[in-house]
Amino acid sequence: LRHALEVRNPTFATEQFYDLARKYGAAIVYAVDDEEPTWPQIDEATADFSYARLMSSREDEPTGMTAAELEAVADQAKAWAKRGEVFAYFISGAKVRNPAAAQALIAKLK
Repeated sequence: LRHALEVRNPTFATEQFYDLARKYGAAIVYAVDDEEPTWPQIDEATADFSYARLMSSREDEPTGMTAAELEAVADQAKAWAKRGEVFAYFISGAKVRNPAAAQALIAKLK
């Protein structure tokens, strides 16, 4: 059983919280949401896996994100993969574009 903690307040961006998550092997969800810029984007290795919720797809982009944005996500996912498994989800944002975004990311990771 694995656990991932999604926090939505910048007060969680502290070493004390990272240490607590690390102590229990819980991943801290890396959440990106263009509509919620106050959410902390925490990229800390606290578990043997990484979990990302990517909520910034746009309907005006056929693949949800530009090629450059997808390339940045792919680079980040590759870095996470060096730490363990990666679970990355395109969710929210422009829901109709999320499947295309996921497929485009998979193609960049091959």
